[in-house]
Amino acid sequence: MTFGGIIAIFIAIWVYRTALEHKTGNALYWVAGSFIVFLVVQFLAINLNGLIIETFDTDINNEYDSAGGLNARDNSDTAGLQSGSGGSVIGVVFELLTWILPFFVVAIIRQLWMLKQSFNFMGLFGGLKEMFVSIKDSFKTTES
Repeated sequence: MTFGGIIAIFIAIWVYRTALEHKTGNALYWVAGSFIVFLVVQFLAINLNGLIIETFDTDINNEYDSAGGLNARDNSDTAGLQSGSGGSVIGVVFELLTWILPFFVVAIIRQLWMLKQSFNFMGLFGGLKEMFVSIKDSFKTTES
C-alpha cells in the first residue's frame, strides 16, 4: 500500500501542476477529486481482485471443523487461479492492477474533463516528464 500512496502523491502533484499550467481554476478541487477517484478505483480494483480469485477457487464449501471451529477449506494454495507457475504471474498482475487502473482513470478524467481534450492515448501522459524533471530540479542547490 505504500507504493500506492507514493503514486497518489505523484498524481496529486501532476494534477495540480496541470491545473496551474492550463489555468483551469479550482486547482485544489481537481487535486482532491483526483485523490478521491484514485482511492475509490483502487478500492474497487482490490475488491475485483478478490472476486476474481474467489470465483476461480476450486475448493469453496461451507463445512466447518467442529473441533476447532475453523473452516475446513484447503488454504494451501494448491488449487485455483493462483496455483502453479502461472499463479506467480497472476499475483503480480493483481498487485499492479490496483495501482495502474486508478492511474489510468485519473488520467482519462484529467484529459477529458479537466483539459477538455478529445481522447488520445499519448495525451494521457502529458506533463509527467515535466513533473519529474521539476521534482529532480528541486533537489539541486545553488552555489553561492
